[in-house]
Amino acid sequence: MSEPAEVKRILVIRSATRILNATLEALKKEFPDSRISLLSPQAASASEETHPLVDEVVTLDVKGRMTLCALGMKQFRQLRRKKFDIAVSLYNIEHGMGYSNIDLIAWAIKPKAIRGYNSRLTFQNIDGCVLLSKIVSEKSTILISAANALATVLLFSAITLGLIVEWGLRKIYPAPEKKHAL
Repeated sequence: MSEPAEVKRILVIRSATRILNATLEALKKEFPDSRISLLSPQAASASEETHPLVDEVVTLDVKGRMTLCALGMKQFRQLRRKKFDIAVSLYNIEHGMGYSNIDLIAWAIKPKAIRGYNSRLTFQNIDGCVLLSKIVSEKSTILISAANALATVLLFSAITLGLIVEWGLRKIYPAPEKKHAL
């Protein structure tokens, strides 16, 4: 995805609150004639509806993480029809790992370009390859942790089973008593 020559419509996906204001200011400075829509959890939307740099707040009724599934088909189609020039993901951390669910929402809406802004207010352009590598990296970490936990449980179970079998065999076949020579 390359950045469009003229940016009119920007979607900011509010996933990191502490850099929201600075990111909105940077976007308005770079694209002064743009219209900014903010996708935000419903719990936080009340304070953002009056933000001077936000033209529209789209609320998402979600309790946990913002995901593509939580968006729902109706809202997904509405956002896609708006044909955003840029979608922006906000990250609380510099490398943006852990936010692939937000990047996936941005990618699915099909803007002309996707940016990921981090806590230093620098951004990276995100395309399908970058998104795929982030998803694989994040999910493989979870997979490795799950495999490690499973191996620990199996090893603990095998040791416990071995001890139980040894105890049972000692009960069935007690060791012969030693005769003491006097």
